[in-house]
Amino acid sequence: MTAAPADAPLTYPFEHPPEEGATIEVADGIFWASLPVPFVGLRQVNIWLLRDGPGWTMIDTGHGDPTTRMRLEHLFATVLHGRPVTRLILTHFHPDHAGNSGFVAERWGGLLPLMSQAEWFAANLAVRDAYTDSIEDREVFHQLHGLDPERAGRFRRDVLLYSAGVRLPPAFERLIEGDRVSIDGVQWQAIRGGGHSPEHMSLWCADRRILIAGDQILPTITTNVSVWQTEPLGDPLAQFLDACHRFEKIISPDALILPSHRRPFHGVRARLHALLTHHQARLDLVADGCAEPRAAGELLNLMFDRPLDGHQVGFAMGEALAHLNHLVGLGVLDRLPVEAGVQRFVRRL
Repeated sequence: MTAAPADAPLTYPFEHPPEEGATIEVADGIFWASLPVPFVGLRQVNIWLLRDGPGWTMIDTGHGDPTTRMRLEHLFATVLHGRPVTRLILTHFHPDHAGNSGFVAERWGGLLPLMSQAEWFAANLAVRDAYTDSIEDREVFHQLHGLDPERAGRFRRDVLLYSAGVRLPPAFERLIEGDRVSIDGVQWQAIRGGGHSPEHMSLWCADRRILIAGDQILPTITTNVSVWQTEPLGDPLAQFLDACHRFEKIISPDALILPSHRRPFHGVRARLHALLTHHQARLDLVADGCAEPRAAGELLNLMFDRPLDGHQVGFAMGEALAHLNHLVGLGVLDRLPVEAGVQRFVRRL
């Protein structure tokens, strides 16, 4: 296979996602299934089933609700050819990825999901309505950062609790960056991402030039990069941009990318460059918007030109703060003292 130039446009080897209850074999022994999610803009999540000797390796599990579990049972009955799932890998803790992990682990005899330690900890906090999922703490945080009452009410009405869509198993097996996982006799390397979740793991097979990317690299939508109330001064955008540069060095230009949302694609370097360019444009926009003191909530109309449901309002606030905090770290903005209960930022002279 000839390596594609770095600026080659994205190409999609599959015109349509698999139909409900069906799979597409994207490479020998790797099957793609698409499951619906209850998040308006996201629409669906991909899971991957990899033939693995006498059994199967499953990557991610979909959102944890009865309808999705019925769809999984249908896939198990029609795709696995009577062989069991013998390994479960979770790219990260978010509900559309780990939601059915307890169900899948129990269904296949007490599997221990293979995932990073930080993602396991995050999941166990969030499922208890803590960490990123303390709605009351998020509302206080939004108020500090200038979210207007109308959007705050929309957030309260529409936000979907993590605990409503996730059931976790009682234990896990730790996956560490650089670990090699043998699947059907082929080595896959765990690569840590950054910015989207605490310790996201993608899987790279250099021999087959295939990356199971999770949410780290998506083809037509941008990965959410948010500041949360538990780490208000964090700079997740720096972590995300660093991950883009690291993946560019590791992943072959002609690799097949299997993302967690939308279709598999070729053209990873073009996509990484597009993500870097996108965030630079957003940083420039936010910096210009802070010529006068601005709070994160006062930048939402500038940053988002589409209607946001309440669940998306929470992500939008996190994204705004991610760009603000990064600009503070670069010395472009100053974080002003809280005045009248609101935190604002202004461009440094």
